[in-house]
Amino acid sequence: MNIEFLKNLSNADGIASNEKEVRQAILTELDELSYEKGTDGLGSLIFTKKGTSPKSIMICGHMDEVGFMVRSISQLGLIHLMVVGGVKPLAQRLQKIRITTFDGRKISGVINGEYRDGKTENLYCDIGATTAEEVAELGIEVGNMGCYATEFEDFAIKDIYAGKAFDDRLACFVMGELMKKLAEEELPLTVHFANTSSEEVGIRGAKTAVQAINPDIVFVIDVATFSTEFVRDHTNQRQIGKGPILTHFDRTLAPNLEMVHYVKETAKNLEIPLQLDMFNSGGTDGGEAHKVNEGKPTVVTILPVRYGHCAYSIVNKQDIQEMIDLYAAMLKNFTEETYHRMVDFI
Repeated sequence: MNIEFLKNLSNADGIASNEKEVRQAILTELDELSYEKGTDGLGSLIFTKKGTSPKSIMICGHMDEVGFMVRSISQLGLIHLMVVGGVKPLAQRLQKIRITTFDGRKISGVINGEYRDGKTENLYCDIGATTAEEVAELGIEVGNMGCYATEFEDFAIKDIYAGKAFDDRLACFVMGELMKKLAEEELPLTVHFANTSSEEVGIRGAKTAVQAINPDIVFVIDVATFSTEFVRDHTNQRQIGKGPILTHFDRTLAPNLEMVHYVKETAKNLEIPLQLDMFNSGGTDGGEAHKVNEGKPTVVTILPVRYGHCAYSIVNKQDIQEMIDLYAAMLKNFTEETYHRMVDFI
């Protein structure tokens, strides 16, 4: 497991439709592998490994992170922002961010606003300027991307990492490590690894990626966090260090039950613990992927993290490794017979 790759993914900046730095980090790490490469029209990055069967699997996870966009610049030199994705309101106050200009310069600043009734209003970034001219001289314009200035860190507790954009760069990392692991393997089915665009603003890239490659079945990798760290009992099935999560329902997807069983069977055979959960709100790439064309059997797997849609998340390396091992086994053993078990409804 190359943690330097995870660091590069986490530190890359990329909100919806502005994922160039993330694509570059992925290509730098994986470009020498013998996979076919392609994109969809939104910028999703897709790698393909041909199998012995014409049937195909897509594994997907999104590249974009929640963040900000420059909306206007006041005569006081304050850079007013629009939130892109579901940034937590408390994370919109007194946090360091960096604005990326259209020519690639990084400008540091502090975000703040007026916090009332659980929401932040009049959100702005303060770079220390006192006039709009000072801001313009730095190349900052309307439409520039703003992301948290968090730097990836190896915490003192063994196998614990912290960083930004783990939602969903962890999935990009898992797919990359899987690609390395399976590069010389002969797989039963063709496998597409899709690093999708624009999930945080409406699950957009998963739809276009599925339309572009038309896989027969879809596995989704995303992340989830529990609302409070003071609860670590049976009601919290999103605990770090307790294994990957298998979701049975969310607002956008009721998964294929045979795929749910397949994930469970594989995990049991490998003695990998699974946390079994469901979501009353929210969704993943699966929410759009499963509706394309005739419908795609889909299941969602999740990596547990602490804290989300804010400046930092915390993850346990053990959960990441178990997710990689789980998918490696599922892909090696996924045959046409397995596929028909999931789609033969009559």
